Amino acid sequence: MAFATTIELTLNWRPLRSEETRWAQALLDAAGRWIRRQRPDIAADDPDAKLVSIAVVRSALIPGPHTGYSSYSSTLGPRAKSGTLTNPNAALVWEDWMKELLGISTQPTATGYFGNGVSCERW
Repeated sequence: MAFATTIELTLNWRPLRSEETRWAQALLDAAGRWIRRQRPDIAADDPDAKLVSIAVVRSALIPGPHTGYSSYSSTLGPRAKSGTLTNPNAALVWEDWMKELLGISTQPTATGYFGNGVSCERW
């Protein structure tokens, strides 16, 4: 179950085309599943989970027609426009601030194996 709706995404960003709306819903659902795997105890109406879901899906949708390219440019007469995409693969990219807001560690987990069949993980 997603923490945000496509309507909330559009209210916090811009209107979506119909094909974007379907993809945005799939991404919101995936973001919700990822958050719940990391934080199974999180409330269904957690406002930080809603904010992070909207932010991560927005980042995935920004490349639009430039998906798969790292940069783009267009020229019309004497004017030129160009840009470098930070998420060219239109993936759900979880930035550290998002994890921190959700209470998910951004540090690697220390793991040890002692050779006797006992392993140790430390958060």
